[in-house]
Amino acid sequence: MVLVYEDRKKKVIKDRERINFSSFSSFHLIIITARAKGKRQISDSATDDEDLIIKIDDKIFPKLSHPESLIDSPAAFSGGTLHGFSKTVYVLTFLKGRKHTVELTTDKPSNTATFESLQIYTLTLKKEFSLPVEQQAEDGDRRPWITSVLDGLPLISFSPKVTYSRRKRDSDDIKIIVDGKIQGNLWRTIKHFLWRYAGSLLPPFSTKTEVETFTVTLSSGLHNLEFEADRMPTLHSLVFDFGITPPISIGIPTVDNPLWTEDFYDDTEEMLLARAMYGEAGGESYEAKVAVGWAIRNRVEDSKNRWGMTYHEVILAKYQYEPFNNPRADSFKKITRPPLDDLSEKQAWVDSHKAAELVFSGKVTDPTGAANHFYVPSDQTKPDWVDEEKFTVQIGATRFYKL
Repeated sequence: MVLVYEDRKKKVIKDRERINFSSFSSFHLIIITARAKGKRQISDSATDDEDLIIKIDDKIFPKLSHPESLIDSPAAFSGGTLHGFSKTVYVLTFLKGRKHTVELTTDKPSNTATFESLQIYTLTLKKEFSLPVEQQAEDGDRRPWITSVLDGLPLISFSPKVTYSRRKRDSDDIKIIVDGKIQGNLWRTIKHFLWRYAGSLLPPFSTKTEVETFTVTLSSGLHNLEFEADRMPTLHSLVFDFGITPPISIGIPTVDNPLWTEDFYDDTEEMLLARAMYGEAGGESYEAKVAVGWAIRNRVEDSKNRWGMTYHEVILAKYQYEPFNNPRADSFKKITRPPLDDLSEKQAWVDSHKAAELVFSGKVTDPTGAANHFYVPSDQTKPDWVDEEKFTVQIGATRFYKL
């Protein structure tokens, strides 16, 4: 996961808060923590509750049983149930393009809903995804605690790791709700069967950590996993099994259809890396392609962030990689519209994409000696940056340097 935006400044939401951030086409994990108060007296006989609603770009997250309802959605923060306690919502969704917005709206601008933090990560989803949570509930009575929202994703099973304790008076309890259905336990007492984990059933003054797998077999769509807490249990992690590697969004370039959309931020990081490797080393060996990819990755991972923190920042930086410099050049046309009707070029593109996947995932080792620069002597004059004392290796026609 790559952190692309973070805000930990607490603030009261006055009607509406819009948070803009830049990213690229990718699955995103958006983590929002907030709190809302309830039971505001509005007359002698009636009270009012404030709710905080989430919108991400054009995506909304309604209550599944009532699609017209956003206020009491699991993805919302309801003062009537939170009573001032904090709740965290984790949203897994695919966002396309560069400019994005997280919008937080109160249904009644009474200045009581409080934004606490926002973290946004880009990530590559595989068949399984482990969500690191490591969150202990605030000490309080039964209320919503953590919600995971899966947007447009299937779910075969999920496995939470939890810790709960038996305390002197009121013990820790955890309730789990999937798409409105409580995951109860018929083996427990009538008093506790709706609570999957009940601390009062543990030996006196004991603590237990458990990992349990829940099989749900849900097709692709909008899904909510809710955790409610009583007292102070801890959710350490949550592992999702999607059954398949979730496909990327329609309209995003792929290895089989790499046509450029005229915005490189519509490319995933793997796709952009494949274009760079194809442009720089398309006619070279597979090892040379891997080496070029690693030289780019080493810039992304540079401890001083000299070139950028993401593949988009590094690759699209001005005058860094020749194929991206001039939109009128043949090299630019080649990387944006690979000539797949030419069998040799098609193979070079497919190899570049495969190598990009392996470099990006770290499934192939770095053959360059941690190099972050390269050039081909036969294709260009020696660049000003070349320092032979920083030379690491030559692979094919390409010389690599660690600067």
